[in-house]
Amino acid sequence: MRKLCFLFCLLACILGAMLYANDGQAEASLPLPDGPAPAAAHVQDTVKVQVVFPTMTPAPSAQPTPSTAPAMLTVYDEGRCVRMEMEEYLVHVVAGEMPASYEEEALKAQAVAARSYVSWKQAAWGGSGCSKGVDTDICTDSTHCMAYLSDEAMREKWGERYEEYYDRIRSAVLATQGEVMLYDGSLIQALFHSSSGGRTEDAQAVWGAAFPYLQSVSSGAEEESGQTRAEKRFKIEALVKALNQSFTGAELTAQNVEEQFSIRSYTASGRADVVKVGKVTATGRAVRTALGLNSTNFSVAYKGGEAVFTTVGYGHGVGMSQVGANLMAKEGSDYQEILTHYYTHVTLGPLPEAQAN
Repeated sequence: MRKLCFLFCLLACILGAMLYANDGQAEASLPLPDGPAPAAAHVQDTVKVQVVFPTMTPAPSAQPTPSTAPAMLTVYDEGRCVRMEMEEYLVHVVAGEMPASYEEEALKAQAVAARSYVSWKQAAWGGSGCSKGVDTDICTDSTHCMAYLSDEAMREKWGERYEEYYDRIRSAVLATQGEVMLYDGSLIQALFHSSSGGRTEDAQAVWGAAFPYLQSVSSGAEEESGQTRAEKRFKIEALVKALNQSFTGAELTAQNVEEQFSIRSYTASGRADVVKVGKVTATGRAVRTALGLNSTNFSVAYKGGEAVFTTVGYGHGVGMSQVGANLMAKEGSDYQEILTHYYTHVTLGPLPEAQAN
């Protein structure tokens, strides 16, 4: 009888160890409240679920990180917190941030930029994390952190080319596995945007804070390509209404808007800096937001009862231009050359050891 009990216990231990050794599991908590996240100690009745992700096999040429364990992060995704490996998360981010048809070296550059940015945000490397969830590193809201395409969204977007495009992006992520950008040995805030229109913007001109690695640089191939210009038209009455609603005290009218709405100064890269809006002044960023323009690099002309805005580029203009990165790749630049062009004075290297708490 003792032998039988011993054999039963041994079998149970082996089965338990086999279940515990499942590497592809991560936990998520449901649900998280809307609005400001409460203190972790006040979250009650949390439901635990298992979210399974495929194991990411490193590419033969991938750089190893100083730590042998995979970098993990907590992602806030539509009301739940999901634990996943960094490289798996980045596949979804690159898919959401950059067209899968872009050049391989551009996709690699995007992977390194995204990895640098999320690592910079992580508490494990001294960041503050994401405010959308409790103890989360990043979220899937593109207006708050970075864009993110679920597997379902990838299939819907790419259709018959899903496997081809997924493999291209996954290869770019794994070819740069663990690689980040550093300035003076520290992770950088690797901002990026869709297109600059010919020259990127200095971070200080946008947010009033200078970063040695986020300076204005040429992105000349974009300007020559002609693919970054756009027009947006407003009826004069609609323009006046939008500006008066956004800028209290402007007191614009259909009769005075042509004289009272004008750009007073420009940044060094040619974007609107200070704008006169009737009786008040505003930043180019505020006007862009109020009117839903592609960028602060805009001009306006009045024709036949309409205001015609011409914009160059798309996004805030700081850091890497994705269109520019793709054009550089087409001209033969590799991802390291692309990154060190758009992020000044940086070095590329493995993800540093996490900071001790």
